[in-house]
Amino acid sequence: MKYRLPLIMIVLASLFLFWGCGTNTNLTPDIDEDSLIFGTDETLDIVTWNQREFPWQGSQTIEALAQLIPLLKVDVIAFQEINDYSAFNTLASMIPGYDACISNATTSYRLAYLYNTSTVEMLDQYTIYNEDSNPFPRPPYILKARWNAQEYYLIDNHLKAYGDNYIDETDDWDEEVRRRLACEMLDQYISTNLGDKNVVVMGDMNDQIAEPAAYNVFLAFLNKPDEYLFATMPIALNPTYNTVSYPNSNSQIDQILITNELFDDFAAADSVCSSLLVENWFGSWTNYSSQISDHRPVGIRLRQVN
Repeated sequence: MKYRLPLIMIVLASLFLFWGCGTNTNLTPDIDEDSLIFGTDETLDIVTWNQREFPWQGSQTIEALAQLIPLLKVDVIAFQEINDYSAFNTLASMIPGYDACISNATTSYRLAYLYNTSTVEMLDQYTIYNEDSNPFPRPPYILKARWNAQEYYLIDNHLKAYGDNYIDETDDWDEEVRRRLACEMLDQYISTNLGDKNVVVMGDMNDQIAEPAAYNVFLAFLNKPDEYLFATMPIALNPTYNTVSYPNSNSQIDQILITNELFDDFAAADSVCSSLLVENWFGSWTNYSSQISDHRPVGIRLRQVN
């Protein structure tokens, strides 16, 4: 017996090391998976999610997402930072009932969508402002889709990163100047082409919306409250570690914006916008961020009222 106990301890220690180093499986099997559900059968459920150079940890990232995404029960996910086209298609093939669209406007940091084929019909997909790399290092990616007999235009974005909370009017390549111009051009596109459509603008906007006008890059939208609404504004006005999309700096930089055609749907019962605490499925933020991303996904739930 004196030789069996050390052997058992060695085996247990090996298992602990295997689990503790980040695996492809749920690190907290006792978690209530129902708590991860965001979507409902009666609502249109859309998520934006920066994937941090997907696949951040190769097959480990792909397999973890393939297990996690179906638990959210959402209709569409708009992704940013898809660096491996083939790997993203592999992920889509591993999730029953979902299909993928991937932008070809860039060769890295691509924008992409996953959508539930049983609830969403993909009608068209295309990019805009393809030649305008100053405001749009990644051209906005539009998914035209039908859900519950109504058409929606989803616009996925990943705006220029970094900056210093100062708009340098003398520098066309200042980060804030570029993000401000991007918002102005998005407003122009929507007003000109989608003026009476159901539009959801989302993505990693790399800036905060609840800031002074002197350096707020979103005034093109904020100055038109009858036309646009940031569903993420309540989070931005009261940021906490457990509510923001980018907890490393306690900031809400992943945004969801809707046009006035969807105001009533968002005001309806059961409609909500929130950051999704998917790190709970991994046991901790450290486990999640080391395997998947430094951003949380952000979701909006819309109840159709017309």
